[in-house]
Amino acid sequence: MKLFLHSMKYGNIAHYDWEMTLLEEREGFLIAEGKAGRSLKHHTKGQTFKIPHASLEVYALQEGFTVSFDILDGEVISVYCNISEPCIRDGADVSFIDLDLDLLWNKESGWHVVDEEEFEENRVRLNYPNDLAAYARQALSDLQERIRQNVFPFDGSLEDRIARIAVQTSKQKHS
Repeated sequence: MKLFLHSMKYGNIAHYDWEMTLLEEREGFLIAEGKAGRSLKHHTKGQTFKIPHASLEVYALQEGFTVSFDILDGEVISVYCNISEPCIRDGADVSFIDLDLDLLWNKESGWHVVDEEEFEENRVRLNYPNDLAAYARQALSDLQERIRQNVFPFDGSLEDRIARIAVQTSKQKHS
């Protein structure tokens, strides 16, 4: 089943749109695959980009994050986590409010927080209520704790799916 993802900024401002394939629904989570070469429409930049890597993505329906395991040439090259309001599913449409803070992992830098300046700027520019700003900070802390404690999606339970996608990207590289 196709999923149509809609990332919004606070105030329901369109940010990104892209398409994924739903693989699994777990209690409170959607797990989806993105093919290399898929399009991402970036509303705030007015451009459409081709994503060069495949991904396994997790959308939390009850918690404040999304996770993308980015896979290229047979390996996970990065993990990109958006801090957000919980995702909302309406049939094939999944939307979430991106709260700017991101938690990233790559081989060079390990885990690190990015876009804190963007968060502070948008907090003022988009007039985030104080409770929403506090929610974003707490969601970031909760996500970091999930990683430390090896809690889903960082518990290894997605390794088979990631490995399958990695094998496909490795085959593409050598074709």
